[in-house]
Amino acid sequence: MYLPPLRQLQYLVALHDHLHFGRAAKHLNVTQSTLSTGIRELEKFLGVQLVERTNKQVAFSPLGTRITDRARYIIMQTEDLIDEAKAYHNPLSSPVKIGGIHTIAPFILGRYAVTLREQLPSIQLYLRESTTSVLVEELQSNHLDLALIALPYEAGAVETETLFREPLYLAFHQQTTLIQPGETNFDALPDESLLLLDDGHCLRDHALAGCRLKNHKKIHTFGANSLQMLVQMVDSDIGVTILPQMAIDAGILDNTTIDYVPLPINRFYRDIGFAWRRGHSRRPLLTEIIQRIAASGTSGSVAD
Repeated sequence: MYLPPLRQLQYLVALHDHLHFGRAAKHLNVTQSTLSTGIRELEKFLGVQLVERTNKQVAFSPLGTRITDRARYIIMQTEDLIDEAKAYHNPLSSPVKIGGIHTIAPFILGRYAVTLREQLPSIQLYLRESTTSVLVEELQSNHLDLALIALPYEAGAVETETLFREPLYLAFHQQTTLIQPGETNFDALPDESLLLLDDGHCLRDHALAGCRLKNHKKIHTFGANSLQMLVQMVDSDIGVTILPQMAIDAGILDNTTIDYVPLPINRFYRDIGFAWRRGHSRRPLLTEIIQRIAASGTSGSVAD
């Protein structure tokens, strides 16, 4: 049976991702006419129209979207085939791509990289930082090998392994009257005085799970996108916040007028671990990486 070239499937996926012929062509480093011709040839071979073209926009038919999803899977499996063949002789022949979420990566991902390079000198590491949802999507699309995230996280065809449980701390201005040190009844706070990260950051979810608020008016309407912003607001005594141990250990409160106290570990914690795509062709290498990090003492623990 004659099959369409893999390159045509790549053209289709790129167009679906960018919804623009010029940007899709640039992403694949081909001319716009080459990409357009390739997709037309694919449509001709399949006998169906996948893409609706107008002067102003590109739209995919429902069938076009379904076929694109299958094309994406075929490309991913082909990449796995190549990686597995290379790994047969040298598991480190291809770069290992590791991502971490914003509230973890800045504080410990660098230490992990140092550990891995010391123990596996030939390893090529690509590191990046993003939100959990983006990292998991990149795992599933084979653009990332490992994601360092807070667990649990439900994400379909993704496997996980916990490294350690991390305690959370209450952080407040040294002169604040908003809360008493050691207070865990966050409903006693004045309205708009609990500072948290924006929706989409899992640390917000872990903090709220521990607070068990009955009145969500206690949460400040201004949401931050980084722990550094939360610290600045607490340092101005705008409110109080909840911080992970790794951020405090890394010195995020240095040169501030902020004090902190531990919160009850049975309520205020997050589990830190790695996630990877189920069926990953380099699973033995990923397992080795996780084991080396866990055994090195750089992973952290509730007792640190």
